[in-house]
Amino acid sequence: MEIVELSTDIRPDSHCRDVWQDVVCKVIHNVQVKNVAAGEFSAHISGRRYGDISCARFWSKPHHIQNGRETYADSGYAGYLLSWQLEGEAHIELPGSNIHLVPGSIAVIDSRRPMLVSFAGEVKRMVAKLPAKVVEESLPGLVSRHALDFTPRGPLADILQCYLSEISSTSNTLQAEDIPLLAEHTCNLLSVLATQAGAGQIDSKTLRQRAVLQHLQRVACDPGITLEHVAGQLGMSARLLQKVLHEMDMQFTRVITQERLQSAARKLHPAAALSISDVAYHSGFNDISHFNRLFKKQFGMSPTDYRLSLVS
Repeated sequence: MEIVELSTDIRPDSHCRDVWQDVVCKVIHNVQVKNVAAGEFSAHISGRRYGDISCARFWSKPHHIQNGRETYADSGYAGYLLSWQLEGEAHIELPGSNIHLVPGSIAVIDSRRPMLVSFAGEVKRMVAKLPAKVVEESLPGLVSRHALDFTPRGPLADILQCYLSEISSTSNTLQAEDIPLLAEHTCNLLSVLATQAGAGQIDSKTLRQRAVLQHLQRVACDPGITLEHVAGQLGMSARLLQKVLHEMDMQFTRVITQERLQSAARKLHPAAALSISDVAYHSGFNDISHFNRLFKKQFGMSPTDYRLSLVS
């Protein structure tokens, strides 16, 4: 697991935009920084990233941040951004919706989709990147909505902010294995707080989408699985299953492939003591060459090199 810790000040100069962009990408998420006044812009950020989980607290002068559509193969860090506005205001433009954050409000946004975040004045924010699967299990409405915003209140809001502060702090003694548990607790708190604020209700359509996704995750490693077979298991027609997946901006083959690749990555842990071919077969792949190509496309390295990176 790659661990990145940063606490730095950005000073006004001709390279400040590039430096700020590099820092944000390293700690939080791959973005492009725009509309920076080189002679006036300044910022401070402090945060940590543990693999696909990260959190940072930052202050900055006005600028824009743009995010293109992310795919699993682009970065390996597909997930949701939790943005907590502490001071100042932020405007977030998304496909089909806009979110305006004021001090105290939160937005949870699918970072795999394009967005433009504008800071018209000075802002202070806390931003976390959380794995998509963990977030969607706690807030299944996001599978179809892709974004929500609300203002958390009460003691649970204080606890949530403490969790985020712990993850982002560069001075505590958290172990890498503690971070996934903190991320899970963070998502559970988000679920409760969103429901209290009236933003987390689940309708029947969302429940059906959640059931379909969870079933696909369970059966993905069956090498003989087909769309028709899964539809029969779920008691629906193949056409309806395709429609449900389309509503979630998903495709059957891609979901199955991604679940198989994630399963293979877990099985490549040195302690599993499986050969590369066994990992492929046990994850639902019948063609080793095809498996190697797909794995390298997603993770940026071959299965063998991935295993070696875990050892190191």
